[in-house]
Amino acid sequence: MSDRCNFPQLLALNGLRPTPVRLAVLEILGLADRALRAGEILESLRIRRRVNKVTVYRILDDFTARGILRRINLDDRAAHYELACEHHPPHPHFQCLSCREVQCLDPVPLSRMWAEIQGPLGNRADRIDIRVAGHCHKCREQE
Repeated sequence: MSDRCNFPQLLALNGLRPTPVRLAVLEILGLADRALRAGEILESLRIRRRVNKVTVYRILDDFTARGILRRINLDDRAAHYELACEHHPPHPHFQCLSCREVQCLDPVPLSRMWAEIQGPLGNRADRIDIRVAGHCHKCREQE
């Protein structure tokens, strides 16, 4: 479990019961060092217990709608998910053009960018997604 997140409390604050499957989804994402595809989350869950694929997708959709998770849409068709709590601030992502692996990059202050985007026209930006594309060190070593 993530050493900083109290997942039962996080669920309670969002009006959700801490069911074993919900907690397991959060634990898997809390232990991950990168954003995970729904299929990867499902595969990790199935190692622990029997679980219905539809249930996992509903949990991911519900958590995303409530702001517990961030859904990251990258070049490939599969969305990636990561925790969106105070201990996991928004940050840019690196996606390898060869192996498609996604890596989380350190958060950077985006206050100036927010101000520019919202600007004098009164826009309201709700989120910024930054994706850096290139070739990861593993793929570069194989070249």
